[in-house]
Amino acid sequence: MSDQQQDRPDLSRRRKPQAAPDERVDPVDYRQRAPTPQAAPVVSQAPVATAGAAPRRGRPRREATVPFSTRLAPDVLELIDAASAAEDGATIRSVVEAAIREKYQTK
Repeated sequence: MSDQQQDRPDLSRRRKPQAAPDERVDPVDYRQRAPTPQAAPVVSQAPVATAGAAPRRGRPRREATVPFSTRLAPDVLELIDAASAAEDGATIRSVVEAAIREKYQTK
């Protein structure tokens, strides 16, 4: 037989389980550790006007919406498609919302 290969571990001694390097890190913790400082050239920047404001974490707030799943007649769908095509950049949602506001908005 040939000599023992170098890339294989030595199994002649008993090995104990070892803890993972991130054993004490909470997997649910969303805060990231600050990166270790690197030697980099310092570039001076203009002071920020909102220096006292804390940065926002997480996702930005979205507009509250509700699902609108309904069946529509084919001619109504054609009207919606035509209206969204006529207004450049209009979405189906914006067309439907505008039509409902125009028709039923209280005065």
